Amino acid sequence: MYNEEEEGERTRFILQKYRDRLKVLRLGQEYSQKDDIPNAVKAYVKYLQALADYYGVEEKNLKPALFSGKNNVVEILMVSQVYWDLSKSYDRAPKLTNECHRCLNQFILFSLGFKFQYLNSEMLRKYIKRRVAHNPKLFEEAYQKMRDKSKKCYIASYCFDENHYVVEDLRGLKASILKYKWGIRFVDFYYILSPKIIYTCKKNVLLNILFKSLTKPFLISSAKAFSLIRSKK
Repeated sequence: MYNEEEEGERTRFILQKYRDRLKVLRLGQEYSQKDDIPNAVKAYVKYLQALADYYGVEEKNLKPALFSGKNNVVEILMVSQVYWDLSKSYDRAPKLTNECHRCLNQFILFSLGFKFQYLNSEMLRKYIKRRVAHNPKLFEEAYQKMRDKSKKCYIASYCFDENHYVVEDLRGLKASILKYKWGIRFVDFYYILSPKIIYTCKKNVLLNILFKSLTKPFLISSAKAFSLIRSKK
């Protein structure tokens, strides 16, 4: 146990580490760009530990819920990128496969449900496609997990409320078709194309109205058809 003076000193130390965390992060990124992996890892670990100490948890228990408020979305993005870099770094060392796996899971945790989820998913997909991973199955499983756990139906959520019955039914449809190779390819294509469509529509009021008026009936029909098929099973 700490006495009052020691506790105060410890608190000040934690706060200072928290204030300096972005400097440490930038240093890690610089090391990473120079391919100085050992020093990059040290800096990244120090950055994550500063966050863990500030929030009063172990580093392995860091989660997005700790970072409350919209202003912290940027920090959540940075954390996801740190875990991504760490997973690639640990992948190089055979003895650190478990750490690679853990960091990939943290990368997924800090990606799901955020606006940058698509970008992180694409980054993972392209890395797998390059075939440079020493443990490719870990990265393939991570990509599969990110795709399966994602509840995001971009176009449906854009046209309806996030909790609308149509969106819920279409999530079920997505889960069903992911059991097939053609379904996996379709969902991959959907995740690549749909954010671009939505971004374009948001910039044009007339196009936005036209897109929703044409798309909603199709989505409703698809959701009803899936519900009907599911009820007959």
